[in-house]
Amino acid sequence: MSTVSTVRGPVEVSGLGRTLMHEHLVFGYPGNEGDRSMWTYNEDAIVATGVAAVRSIQAQGFSTLFDATPNDCSRNPLLLKQIAEETGFNVICATGYYKEAHGGSAYFGMRSLFADTVSELADLFITELTEGIGDTGVRAGIMKLGTGQGGISDYEHAVIKAAARAQQATGAPIITHTEDGTGGPAQARALVEAGADPGRTVVGHMCGNARDLDYQLATLAYGVGIGYDRTGGNRLFNDITDDDRMDMAVTLAERGYLNRIFWSQDSIATWLGRSWDGFYALPGAEHWKITRIGDYIEPGLLGRGLTQADLDQLLIGNPASLWGQEA
Repeated sequence: MSTVSTVRGPVEVSGLGRTLMHEHLVFGYPGNEGDRSMWTYNEDAIVATGVAAVRSIQAQGFSTLFDATPNDCSRNPLLLKQIAEETGFNVICATGYYKEAHGGSAYFGMRSLFADTVSELADLFITELTEGIGDTGVRAGIMKLGTGQGGISDYEHAVIKAAARAQQATGAPIITHTEDGTGGPAQARALVEAGADPGRTVVGHMCGNARDLDYQLATLAYGVGIGYDRTGGNRLFNDITDDDRMDMAVTLAERGYLNRIFWSQDSIATWLGRSWDGFYALPGAEHWKITRIGDYIEPGLLGRGLTQADLDQLLIGNPASLWGQEA
């Protein structure tokens, strides 16, 4: 695959440039729709907020982001397209389903009583990757899935199997959510056993356990990439800080894994629902923003001995490798 489907159309892999692997321009937990009597859905405001977020990272030299919002978390390809068109940015939309506990699992969970939901999900992913999402004219370019804490549920296994099947048919990368620094090796194993190509798969939020080298190596042993993609959340979900993330990344780079680390922030420009200001008042959330890598991580990695060429590999070369290309 020499091109990537963005919300504005295909782009050459070699033209992706500096890329953020796991962000959200619009995100809503399932259930926000039923609360809309208590908040205002304003598309113009959502687009304006997304444009401002993109402009802030364009100023840092970024030109592409993967919007990792799955189908069941209020994914909206047309809003993403408006943001991309106004900024000239490459936005890659996802297809997929979130972890069972926080996603919209009821629909396919009920269908599993009488239907082959792995096949149904695979058909959905393939259609959205190759034909488009509904009548929007927008094709997804990646798949996103998640697993929760304490093990992979039957429903989550079904999504994993479907994504692996769709990847075999399309070559599209898979990126994931893991929970609070747990589940990385189990998820990697499940994906590879289902037939996913480890070279086109990134196990997400691995930096949530950035003090445990064994955890990192046990996941990397399956050949997958690892997402250092919750940058900015300092002791927010557990005791991990951005300095822990950078220290472990350097340790892994010294062991030859530089080309398997994928940086991002998992920032959310617009949370759908009532005001989320209270979230950012939580201790550790103040730095969880889309500019954290440029502001803090890049100078921090350089200060730890990585070179500019290393940073280019992390932010340009590694994302391009998910399509089997060198930047």
